[in-house]
Amino acid sequence: MRRLLSRLKQRNHSLEAADDQIERLSEKPAQKRSLVIDLGKPAHRRNLFLSIVGVLILSAGVLIATYEGYHYTESSEFCGTVCHPMAPQFTRYESSAHANVECVACHIGPGASFFIKSKIDGMKQVYAVLTDSYEKPIKSPVQDLRPARETCETCHSPTSFKDNKIKTIKHYDNDIANTPIKTTLILRMGGWEESTGISQGIHWHINNEVYYVAADEQRQVILWVGVKQPDGSIKEYFARDMLNMAKSSFVEEAKENGEYRLMDCIDCHNRAAHYIPNPQEAVDKAIDVGAISSQIPSIRSKAIEVLTPAYTSENAAYTSIEGLIEYYQSSLVGGGTSSEEIISTNPSSDEIDLALAEIKAIYSGTNFPDMGLNWQTNPNNESHTPTMGCFRCHDDNHVRVSESGELLETLSVECNLCHTVPIVGRGDEILVETPVIVGDLPTSHSDFSWTIAHREVKEDEINDCYACHGQSFCNNGACHNLSHPEDMLFTHAEEYRLQGDQVCYTCHQNVLCARCHPGGIVENP
Repeated sequence: MRRLLSRLKQRNHSLEAADDQIERLSEKPAQKRSLVIDLGKPAHRRNLFLSIVGVLILSAGVLIATYEGYHYTESSEFCGTVCHPMAPQFTRYESSAHANVECVACHIGPGASFFIKSKIDGMKQVYAVLTDSYEKPIKSPVQDLRPARETCETCHSPTSFKDNKIKTIKHYDNDIANTPIKTTLILRMGGWEESTGISQGIHWHINNEVYYVAADEQRQVILWVGVKQPDGSIKEYFARDMLNMAKSSFVEEAKENGEYRLMDCIDCHNRAAHYIPNPQEAVDKAIDVGAISSQIPSIRSKAIEVLTPAYTSENAAYTSIEGLIEYYQSSLVGGGTSSEEIISTNPSSDEIDLALAEIKAIYSGTNFPDMGLNWQTNPNNESHTPTMGCFRCHDDNHVRVSESGELLETLSVECNLCHTVPIVGRGDEILVETPVIVGDLPTSHSDFSWTIAHREVKEDEINDCYACHGQSFCNNGACHNLSHPEDMLFTHAEEYRLQGDQVCYTCHQNVLCARCHPGGIVENP
């Protein structure tokens, strides 16, 4: 019994000692195992090598992904296909002469400051897309676009003198036969001629500092024009409507509001990469390349008729275009049109189907109803038809006056400042000879009114005309087949209805209507 009690006491004592040991160990902080790399051990060397290789591969992957991602976000494909609101702009860009130039080359250009600015603007645009709060259509022009001298002029050089350029425009009449019409003129490109110190022609505007103030965001209504003189002063031209305002405060206020702009390439070439042709131009081109058969009677006028309205959707436009099938079946194929009006070859159903398919393609490529965008919402300033373009300033309504209010000078509307008088041939009379070949203009030609006054040229002076114009110059059907009656002042409205701008516009630019009709043209009740 004693031996058993002794063993129990020893066991209890051992248990108490174990409990004490456990308690002491629990009170002791745990010691961390340190990472030991012993390069003397092959396993350690191998693991270290594999770790370094893995980090390098991962870093390279991140760098490549970042680099490729950056370049993709800078690509035209990303701008035009990923960003839905830019799809119409991308469609027109792909058809432009700048299709091989990345969007960022013009919209951002080189340098860190504009790169950072573009990324900040890009985040705003992403937010607008995600919240469907972007503008429809996208506003044009871009108000904070980088100056053209830092983008366009990295490739183009308007500061050098350019030779005259012969331009031929082929279009078609709205008659039953779609009669071809060809207009030939010479553009006086001009610029700065260093050897002579002369600056003239179209590019005069870039080689001289010209400032302006516009009344609207699209810069279509010009209130004031200022031309910097050699002595540093500004020669000012005010729109006639602004003459009664406090002129100095008006211009100063425009400067403070950031509305005082130095003219550059974009003010004329504002749709260089996103030009939307008007229906007349698009249909003329399609007929010229054979996509629409000119043998289909009145196809030009009918195509323009269905392409002109602003449809609410592409399906609505297609329905209207398909309505031409019924027109041709009932009016032409069915014999509804008199034989005198039918051209020699009646159109086949295949020709009509191909024409309608092309008209639909024209609509889809030039009208974007979901974005509210078409050729009318984005005026093209490169010329002066069908939008104002050059005539925004050159309208004889921007004037320079003395302190006493005396008229000193106007911004001339003379067309031959920038190009020669258009020579128009129609049908079998299409001309191949260019209007003016070489040499300076005679003094008599300095005013555009010479287009009217030259009828008084005497017989012995005609040979002098031929020296520049050639023998066939006077075969200009658009001018010489007209005989204006004495009461033309009162009957010209009816004459315009009969002839249309195909003829009248050759000599009388649309802007001139406003000189006599400042309130606009009002139809008789």
